[in-house]
Amino acid sequence: MKNLGLVLVCCILSNIAFASEKKTYDSQDIADIFYRLNGNVVKPTQKINHTKGFCAIGEFIPHKGIISAIDVPLLSQGSISMEIRYSLGGAQTDDRSKVRGMALKFQGDKDTWTMVMLNTEINFAKNPQEFGQYFEMRIPKEDGKPDTEKIKKLTQKVRSYRNFENYVKNMGISSLEHTSFYSIHTFYFQTPDKKFIPARWKFVPKDGVQYLSEQELSKLDKDFLLYSFRSYTKKKPIEYDMYLVYPNKQDVTNDTTALWNGTHKEVLVGTLKVSKYSGTKCNNEVYFPQDLPTGVQPPKDPLFDTRNATYAITFSRRQ
Repeated sequence: MKNLGLVLVCCILSNIAFASEKKTYDSQDIADIFYRLNGNVVKPTQKINHTKGFCAIGEFIPHKGIISAIDVPLLSQGSISMEIRYSLGGAQTDDRSKVRGMALKFQGDKDTWTMVMLNTEINFAKNPQEFGQYFEMRIPKEDGKPDTEKIKKLTQKVRSYRNFENYVKNMGISSLEHTSFYSIHTFYFQTPDKKFIPARWKFVPKDGVQYLSEQELSKLDKDFLLYSFRSYTKKKPIEYDMYLVYPNKQDVTNDTTALWNGTHKEVLVGTLKVSKYSGTKCNNEVYFPQDLPTGVQPPKDPLFDTRNATYAITFSRRQ
């Protein structure tokens, strides 16, 4: 298991390096914005993004042929113990909202892998400036209300915001056994001949993606996800197939707002089986997406290091 302290130090050092080239927003700025937007003086140790969530345990079964495609020793294990956290986007408290997160910790015999995913293929920002501005424009004014005109104006002005808003409009609301999750970032995977190739990943539910109807939603309350999850897993695990998705020639690999359209080459990595609810203790933990196993290298986009450094800062504040 990797040392958490070492990861924190690496993140903070990355933040210092980034701050020296600061233009508008660095990780400290973004952390401050999160606290102004979602901070809770009554509960100062709670998460300030993806606040509402719960924990589960399970296992990951690597596909037997995956080692012939990518050289990631962790995936040579027959079964890998998993910690899972499901969450809502931002500080949402109503499960009938659209954006969901799934964070994973692969706990291998000799290596670990942390994933932080959303149920969207793209993000709302491609760089720290867009990321910070996206949340800052939502901070309430003195009257306690956000400036809706400013939000509307910037959403139309900034292509990343506009594209994400349109993407989310076309999404439905679903229970967890019918939700796909995506890496958003492009990572680099070592091949058996020691080259590194770009790929994104996705977790696709074996039950298929299905959206709830308006009639079905009207019968559900704001906490239906946990009830639905526990009811489902009493009978069997929720299963997701993990695929690597390789870019086509025209696909952008350093932009988290770039949608990869059309047919792509994919390879099955394995199957995640989420078997049991395990409480809410993981809500106090931190999930660093830079915790990568041997054979996987980090993304090259301008947002990845900032995300990790922001997580380090906000985690430190929560202690």
